[in-house]
Amino acid sequence: MTGTEAQNLREDYLSRLDAAIAELPWRVANELRSGIAEELDGLGAAEVRERIAQLGDPVRIAEAAREESASAPPAPVVVVAPAPASLPTFGAKPAIVDTKWFAIVGALVLGFGSFVFPIGGWVIGVALVTSSRFWRRWEKAVAVLLPFVAWVLMFFLSALLRGLSVWSPSDSRNPLLPAAYDLANVAFVLMILIPASTFWLLWRLRGRDAPLR
Repeated sequence: MTGTEAQNLREDYLSRLDAAIAELPWRVANELRSGIAEELDGLGAAEVRERIAQLGDPVRIAEAAREESASAPPAPVVVVAPAPASLPTFGAKPAIVDTKWFAIVGALVLGFGSFVFPIGGWVIGVALVTSSRFWRRWEKAVAVLLPFVAWVLMFFLSALLRGLSVWSPSDSRNPLLPAAYDLANVAFVLMILIPASTFWLLWRLRGRDAPLR
């Protein structure tokens, strides 16, 4: 619902912007719309609403662009041969870490790598996810740290329960041996929390076709 609301807010604002800039020169209107659309991409509903409030009324944006375009002196027509280093590199491929498939692979390795390569698979997944620029820093931190924090809390809870069992005269279990809830904690982290972080990262990845700046 939040994603749909964000998309509706974005489309509504861009539609009003299109109507406002319809009479601007094509180059000015195209650059203006592309820049604003890019700023609204990949944001949640609350973030879109906040950014729209910062941008202001599309009519005023169009008026400011029209005044700036009218006051700008005409660019002189000068033919300059560009240096070889500045020639556009058509067809150049982005770095591997800046591709969406790299981000998807990283999220999958983070969530399910431990089933193939215990512990090491998760570590590799952390390295891949943190290398990708398709997520914000706080999104990476939540995916990586949340399972670990949950495991630490459950570990202390298990230690507390184990300590209480030592003082229970009816409990003959060895407190040094792992109890059933210790194994359940490990299974919960490996099979529920860590895979859930993968699905959360993939959900946050929706609508992002380019790395974040």
